[in-house]
Order: sequence, then C-alpha cells, then structure tokens
Amino acid sequence: MTLKQYRIVKLIFVIAIAIVFSQLIFSKNYIIPIAILMAASLILILLRRKVKEIIADERDYLIGGKAALWAIQIYSWLAVIAMFVFYGLRDINPAYEPIGMTLAFSTCLLMFVYGATFRYFDKFKFSNKKTIYTVIIIIIVIILAIASLRLFSGEDNWVCQNGQWIEHGHPDFLAPTIECK
Repeated sequence: MTLKQYRIVKLIFVIAIAIVFSQLIFSKNYIIPIAILMAASLILILLRRKVKEIIADERDYLIGGKAALWAIQIYSWLAVIAMFVFYGLRDINPAYEPIGMTLAFSTCLLMFVYGATFRYFDKFKFSNKKTIYTVIIIIIVIILAIASLRLFSGEDNWVCQNGQWIEHGHPDFLAPTIECK
C-alpha cells in the first residue's frame, strides 16, 4: 500500500466514523461508537504497517513529542485554574462543584496516563513485544474507565422530572436554582 492510498483510506474512515458517531449519539446510543472507534483504530494501525513508504522521520517524532508535552502542560494549568474557579463558585450554584471535580480528576488521569506511557516507552524500546503490551494496556485502561464511570457516577444528585427537581439518592447540596423543564 502506498502512502497516498493509506491517506485516502484514513480520510474515508474519519468521514464514515463522523457520520456514524453523529447518528448514534443523536439516537442516544453511546456504547456502539466506542466499539466502532476501537475497531477503526485497530484497522488503521494494521493498514499503516502495510505502507511501504516513509510516513514520518525522527524529526517529526521529536516535534510531535515536544508538542504533546506542551499541550499536556498547557491543558493541565488551564484545567487546574478552571477547577479552582468552579470549585470557588460552588456556593453560587452547586452544579459548579461537579464541573470542578471533573476537571481535577481528568487532569490527574491525563498526568497518570502521560507518566505511564512515558515509562512504557522508556522501558520497552521499539520491539515486537510492544504490540502485545499496548493491547494489554489499552484493555486495562478501558476496564478502569468503565469501573470509574460506574463507581463515580452521580448517584446522589437532583433529577428533573415533570418540571420539578426530585432527589435521587441523598445529595449533599440544595436543589438547583435553574428552572426544571
């Protein structure tokens, strides 16, 4: 496969995934898009290995690494600042507290994933075993993500039903002040 053919296939995959995602999310189906994204990613990885031309050189990887490090640092600083602002405004509207906590936990997760992948690439140089370890790490991350969604979901919250705020569990804060529609 040539580099041009690979880029065309990749573009077709992106367009098809965007169409499928929009339709499935519009119909409130969230599990199938995740499975489709994982399958498409694996297919693209396999197709990339069949490309005979040079896709990127050492300079591209060096620039990509620096850009990724800067992006992670900038996001982390902005997320922490926004987290403190939202957490500080929780007295005005209790809905700001979960936003702040989400930013805090997402930043911690991002830093953990960055540290783990850095250690991974530092320890395991480019080898044939890398694919096996990558698949194992992806499976572990997916299991942890599903477990954290289940464990940290908003069980104690306010739910809008028939124009009124109804307690779901035992929330630690008053009902939202915004109108329930």
